[in-house]
Amino acid sequence: MLRSGKPWWTIVLTGIFTGLVLFTVYFLLMVQNNQIVSWMFASIYLIPLIGMTYASIRVKNRYLGGYMKFSESFLISWLTGFLSSVVYSTFIYFIFTFLNSNELDYRALLLEQFLQMQSGNITIQEIHTMKSNISQLLSASYLALLNLIFHSLLAVIYAFIIAIFVRRKISLIEV
Repeated sequence: MLRSGKPWWTIVLTGIFTGLVLFTVYFLLMVQNNQIVSWMFASIYLIPLIGMTYASIRVKNRYLGGYMKFSESFLISWLTGFLSSVVYSTFIYFIFTFLNSNELDYRALLLEQFLQMQSGNITIQEIHTMKSNISQLLSASYLALLNLIFHSLLAVIYAFIIAIFVRRKISLIEV
C-alpha cells in the first residue's frame, strides 16, 4: 500500500514541517540562551520523535486500515526523520553562513579562552594549532554535516522504537 502516492505526501510534508519546527526551536533557543550547552536544547531531540510518530500513525490509520507491518512503520518513521534532519541541517548551514556568521566566531572565541585557561602553559604554536582546529570544527558546513549525521542516526533509533509500538492493531496513541 505504500506504493501509492498519498502516504508519501504525508511522509514528505511531515518531514519538512518537523525540520522547520526543529530549526525554529533551535534558533529561538540560540537567540534566547547565551550558553553553548543548556538543558533546554534537549527539546531539540524530542521534536523529531513527535514528528516521526505522527507520520507513522497517520499513514497507518488513514491509508493502511489501522494495521501496518514493522518494516512499513520503520520505513515511514525513518524517512520522516531523515527528511527532517536534511531540512534542519540545510537551515543550520544557511543561518550560520549568511545570517548569523558571527555566532560561530563568538563560540570559537569562548572555546579558545576556556581551553587556554584549562591548559595553563602552552606555546604560541599550540595556540595557533588550537585556533585552526576550533575554526574547522565550528565552520557552518561542518556543523551542518555533523547535525545531519547525528539526527539521521537518531532517526534510526527512534524509527525502531516507533515501529515496535505503532505496528500493533490496538494503538496506545491515536491521531
